[in-house]
Amino acid sequence: MIIRTNEPVKVLAVYDPATGRTVPHKLNWSGKTHILSRLAYYHRERIGRSIRHIYHVTDGELDFRLFVDSDTLSWTLSEVSDGN
Repeated sequence: MIIRTNEPVKVLAVYDPATGRTVPHKLNWSGKTHILSRLAYYHRERIGRSIRHIYHVTDGELDFRLFVDSDTLSWTLSEVSDGN
């Protein structure tokens, strides 16, 4: 089942200067902390003059689609899937 949302969330992300990549590691959603085990896909999307950095990640049970807005540096959860 896929749940579509547009919910601001708290994310702990790490920037690695060796690779030049930022990767989310923890996500607080719906009263629970999800430890993100794998980055499945990353891409950017331009909306007007803004850029969204979109991450498709998993905690092993649920898949999440997150984005960070480059103007506000705020994280938003846009989709959650249990794989069914």
